[in-house]
Amino acid sequence: MFHPSGRRRWRPLPILMLIALLAPLALGWHWAKLTGWRDRHINYPSTPSGYTQIVNRFGEPCNSNATAVWMRWNEADTGTSRLIYFHRKLGGYPTEVVTNKGGRSTNLDNDVYGHIQNDHLGQYTKYLVSTYACRLQRGSTSKWSTHAWGIAIDISSKYEPLGQCYSTTNKYFAQRFKSHGWLWGLSFCDPMHFQYAYDY
Repeated sequence: MFHPSGRRRWRPLPILMLIALLAPLALGWHWAKLTGWRDRHINYPSTPSGYTQIVNRFGEPCNSNATAVWMRWNEADTGTSRLIYFHRKLGGYPTEVVTNKGGRSTNLDNDVYGHIQNDHLGQYTKYLVSTYACRLQRGSTSKWSTHAWGIAIDISSKYEPLGQCYSTTNKYFAQRFKSHGWLWGLSFCDPMHFQYAYDY
């Protein structure tokens, strides 16, 4: 469009639209470049199916490997940096953003958590985040919980209680877990729960 003076009139709308389209890509790129994060997929154990495969892959419940690796997980609503422990086969391998904790893979601490942070989904991980617990499944007198192997994590338990068959917040990042070998407990009305095991 031309101004009566003969000069082309500046129209900011197309430029603003271009900036709006590129901003999310630029922010994601900036986070990755800033920390050096990459989705590594190093040394993942096959996801076990059933009790026998869980024991064959991760040992007996409550063994020392179940708490061998630790990390801090931020809860967006409380601002708490929660210290969590999990099995050495599910993390602790040194990367650009994870110090060497003696673990054997990049699964939970680098790849899953890294995806959630890099995709700006940390705002949906809320109180309470917890992992290892040497206990039986709720309501059972004989069946071990996957938490006893350090292969399960509960996220946003205040918002995603056991028995609730829909998700209010974990739905925003559940696919990041599923694409890295984890089963989401929403399938059995436990939307807070993610476990590295099937058919158990």
